[in-house]
Parts: sequence; C-alpha cells; structure tokens
Amino acid sequence: VFPGLCTIDLIAKAERETVFSMDGIDLARIATQFRNYLAKEQKLYFSINTIRAFISGLAASRLLILEGLSGTGKSSLARYFSTFIEEDSYFEAVQATWRDRTSILGYFIDFSKSYNETEFLKRLYHATYRKDHINIMVLDEVNISRVEYYFADFLSILEYPKDKWKIKIMQLPYDFDAPEHLNDGVLKIPHNTWFIGTANKDDSTYTITDKVYDRAISINFDDRNEEFEVSGNAETLPISYEGLENLFNEAINNKDYSLNQTERQTFKIITDFTFETFDLTFGNRINHQINVFVPVFVATGGNKIDALDFMFSRKVISKLQGRFEDYIKQGLLDLRNLIVKHYGKDGFLLTLKEIDKLLRKL
Repeated sequence: VFPGLCTIDLIAKAERETVFSMDGIDLARIATQFRNYLAKEQKLYFSINTIRAFISGLAASRLLILEGLSGTGKSSLARYFSTFIEEDSYFEAVQATWRDRTSILGYFIDFSKSYNETEFLKRLYHATYRKDHINIMVLDEVNISRVEYYFADFLSILEYPKDKWKIKIMQLPYDFDAPEHLNDGVLKIPHNTWFIGTANKDDSTYTITDKVYDRAISINFDDRNEEFEVSGNAETLPISYEGLENLFNEAINNKDYSLNQTERQTFKIITDFTFETFDLTFGNRINHQINVFVPVFVATGGNKIDALDFMFSRKVISKLQGRFEDYIKQGLLDLRNLIVKHYGKDGFLLTLKEIDKLLRKL
C-alpha cells in the first residue's frame, strides 16, 4: 500500500547519524553569517533586519510566508537557508488545481489497493527519522491556490501542543503491515519541520486570508535590495534542530530580551488605539508570537522596538489594506501622531512607512 514509505524505512535505517557541534554558535552569529553567505556566495542582498525577522519567525511559528514582487529573492532566501545550515530543503511548486489535502498528502487508489504517495508526504515521513536535522519545506507561490483549502489540516494541527501534531493519512486495511512511523495510519508531524510559503502579489494569485496570516509570520519583500561589501565569516554553518531550539529557549527565558512592564504598557497604548479606531485587536495567538519573536529578535542582534514595529506592521497595519471607510484616513493620521509621540520619528519605521502608503491611496 505504501511502497515509497516502506523504502524510506529501509534507507533511513542505513543512514549514519550526524553529530553536530554547536560550540561558539549563537543567534547573532547565525544571522550575520547567513546574511554574509547569501551576499558572498549567492549574490543575494538582504537587510540585516530581514534576516533577523526570518530567524525570529522560525521561533514564533512553524509557518512563514515570504511575500512581495516576483524576483525579490523570496524563494532563494528559503532554499538557501537550508544550504547554509548544510541541509537540503524540500521545494514544491503549488499548482492552481490544488483544492484539498490530497494535493499534498496523496490518496488511496481503490483499484490498485495502493496509496498515491506524494513527494511532500515522503519528505515529511523521512524527517521523522532525521530528528536532529532541520527540515525546511518550501511551498512556492503558496497563494496560486487557496492556502486554507489544501493546507487546512496543518493550519489547525500546528496550533496544538507538539505531542498532538498528528495527521490521519488513511484507515489502514485489517492486518496490514504498515510503515514503521505510520502507526494506525497516523503520521506524527516531525517537530524539526518548518513550512515556508512564498507568495507573489499579482492578479494571478488569491488573497491570503487573515486566518492564515494570524497563524504565520509573514515578511514583506517589496523593498529594493542594496548591495554591500561582505566583511566577516560567510561560510556555511551546520546547525542541529535541538541546538537551534535551545538557542530560541535561551533567548525567550532571558528577561533582558523580553518586554518589561513599561514597554508593554507603551505598546498597549498603540494596540488599544487600533482596536478602538479600526476594530483591530491582538488575540492570544499573536500575543504569544510577540512574546517569542521579540526576545529572539534581540538575541539575533536587533532591538525590541524594531521587533515590535515588525510585528505591528505585519499583524495589524497590513489588515487595513483595501479599507476605504471615511474614518480610516483620520484614524491613520492620529495613529501616526501617537506612534511618533511614544516612539519618536525614528522608531516604528516599518509601521510609519505602511501608514504613509495607505494614506497615499486615500
């Protein structure tokens, strides 16, 4: 029934276990060295805050969306991160015909009594054997079909605690000798897996819904990338899943990196205003993401204000796109003044830039 998965059982048992050394590696080094690697080896140039947001996004969510105009390096950033950490990413071009989970997980063929195993399923299954390897699965042009249709199961399951990350593949036939990691037809989504979707903004794609955005960390790639002179180490850097998770946890548990009470109260003034004016608010999910994203962003070498600015611009301001009610313009002007009052003209630069874009359309 599952010839591909059973073959993986045999191959995985013969694979040698990789021994990782994380000595001298911290999140700031990962961010700087990855940026240097992209510039020197791939001729891809990104701002350091974009790289920091990417790494912090891995800590805050298992789903990242890299969106922007075609040719800005979204797909390359996702794929070359795997190359940088000396892994092979999985790459799948989403098709416009994808309508449900069978497009990525396959389906049982009753006539042949076998399962149509997709490459996506086989990669996910293989990752269950490579527990200390980081598994990056890239879905290119994720919004050429509706994400909430074909990826619905994952959107829900990844909200659960890690021990509940289980997905039913099929009801196995009676007395069937199943693949070793497909107990009762259920596959446990490996904890070492991240899904990264790239999204273009044009007439050929669907709008990504708030349901998806709220669960994901999205990064915008509309800005022009400027070349810079590479200084410092630009070599690849093997990183283990356990080692990366430990670095994330160290940052999250560092009180100096987390928001203090004063910083939370200042930020609350801004979020309360957006709720009262635009009926946009933070739920528990986004608050949790912020509590993870901010300290990890600081650990990569950034600061708290830039981290909050990124999350606010992507989680709140982006939801005002396409709204043209009479009160929106004045609300944006008042919000702009409120941000400048509490964070200055040089704070929350991403948010102020997005506000100015919206104002030009009104």
